Amino acid sequence: MGVNGHANGEAELSEVRRVPLSYDANNSEESARQLVLAVCPAWAGDSSNIKFERCKDGITNTLLHVSNERAGLSREQVEGDTLLLRAYGHGTQVLIDRQRELENHELLMKHGLAPELLGRFDNGMLYRYIRGSVTSVKDLRKPAVRSAVARRLAEWHATIPCLPRSSGAHSNGHRSNGSDGEIGHRPGSMDNVAPGKPAPNMWTVMQKWILALPIKTDTQRERQAQLQDELVELIKDLSQRPGLGKNGVRSTLL
Repeated sequence: MGVNGHANGEAELSEVRRVPLSYDANNSEESARQLVLAVCPAWAGDSSNIKFERCKDGITNTLLHVSNERAGLSREQVEGDTLLLRAYGHGTQVLIDRQRELENHELLMKHGLAPELLGRFDNGMLYRYIRGSVTSVKDLRKPAVRSAVARRLAEWHATIPCLPRSSGAHSNGHRSNGSDGEIGHRPGSMDNVAPGKPAPNMWTVMQKWILALPIKTDTQRERQAQLQDELVELIKDLSQRPGLGKNGVRSTLL
């Protein structure tokens, strides 16, 4: 059974508030302030004391920890109302479907598996901050930590239905290198890299990444071809193995 009783697994996503502004890395604090005030107008009062702190754990995105440190509030109260501003890295839309990412976040939020999504803007989103720390490689060596991570991931996969393809997603747009007989190299064939599997899926994402690689030199072309061959073999060996329930997912926890 899907979200809100829909057996087909299609979630009824509400419209996330859209702010017609952008984050500007060259004018970071001022552009971030405008975005925050657009979704939290109460923070514009005389008693407001908005602070921005850059988080360094992101790889491709700019992450800003945004708090309103008004006088008289405890640290716990301030943290309880803190936001995260995430601005997408330049050019990352080549690899990441940002509309799909937004829909996934909202779906997880509705199941209590993601922080509240407050709004989106031209090149990012704003959502509630959850206190915690980033798990390190050293942490994951600890049985208690890796077991907790595995349980949480299992909960996500067992609870959340597959979303239908986002309205803004498309198969075209990747380049063809003329190898019409190979998986993923024909315009429009991206969704069919793993026949019978609803797209997008792990295989279509891997194919998209391979096709985004530079192919200006012989070495680059050979590397892409090698990765393509490896992907074809992985799909052949692994994509049709049975999973939990229809299309490898199920709607309730074990």
